[in-house]
Amino acid sequence: MFSQKIEKKIGTYKITEVGYSFSNGNEKRKISKSEFYFDDFGKILEKIKYGRHHYNKLNVIGEIEQYHYDKDKLELSKSYTSSCKSCDYFQLYTKYNYDKNNVLINENTFYGKNDSLFMAINYVDKPNIKETHFSESTFYQKIYDPENRIIQLNQIFEDTKKIRWQYLYEYIDSCKIGNFQTYYGDGKENSKREIECFDLQERIISKEIIAGYKTKILYSYSKEGLLKEIKEYESYSDEAYELKYILTFKFKVKTKKLNAEILRKINTELIEE
Repeated sequence: MFSQKIEKKIGTYKITEVGYSFSNGNEKRKISKSEFYFDDFGKILEKIKYGRHHYNKLNVIGEIEQYHYDKDKLELSKSYTSSCKSCDYFQLYTKYNYDKNNVLINENTFYGKNDSLFMAINYVDKPNIKETHFSESTFYQKIYDPENRIIQLNQIFEDTKKIRWQYLYEYIDSCKIGNFQTYYGDGKENSKREIECFDLQERIISKEIIAGYKTKILYSYSKEGLLKEIKEYESYSDEAYELKYILTFKFKVKTKKLNAEILRKINTELIEE
C-alpha cells in the first residue's frame, strides 16, 4: 500500500502555498511548499506537504492528509507521514461522530497498521461554552458572548478544574484583542498581547503579537477575494520591524463559482493551516 502513489490531487480548486524565509540581510530562501485541493463548495479534500524532517528538500512529499464527507459532515480523514527520503509512510485515520443535531461530539484516531486507538478527542457543547477533552491532564474551554464572539480561551486541569493558562478577549472597533496569561505557579509566569484586525468583509488583515519581542503578520487578498500573501515581521526591543517570512498562494480553478461562503471556507483553511 505504501509503495503506491497515494496522493489524489483532485478537486475544483487547487492552491499552492510556497514559504520563504529572510535572514542575513534579507537573503531569501525557499523553505516550504504545500498543495491544497477543495471541492465545489470550498470543503478541503486533500493537503500535500513537501519536504521531510530529515530531508528538507522540497522535491519529496512528506505528508498527505485526505478528507471524506457525508454531505456536509466530515466523516473520515486519513494522514500519511514520512520523515526521511526513503522512509515508508506512517498512516493514521480519524473517524468523526455527531449527535442527532449534527454537532460533532467526538473524533477517534487509529493507527493504520493495526486499527488500534491512537487518540480520542471528546467535545462538550453547552450554551456559550465549548470544551475539548483529550483524555489527558488538561482540556480546552472556549466561552462566547451573546453575539457568539469568543471572550475566553482556557486550558484547565481535568482533576482540579484550575486554569493553567488563559486568553481574555475584548473587541474594539474592527479589532479583537487577546490578553494571554499563564498560571503555572512555578515562578515562571508569562504573558503576551495579541491584536487581530479585520476589513469590512470580516477578513483578517493584520495580527500583532507583543511579548518579549514583537511580531506583526499582514494578510493580503486577490481581487477575487482569495488569500494571496502572508508576511511576517519581527522587532526586538524598539528596533524597526524586519521581514522574516512570506507565504505566497497561487490558485488554479476548473470553474469560477467563488461566492462569499466558498471564499470564507478556503481562506479560513489556509490561514488556520
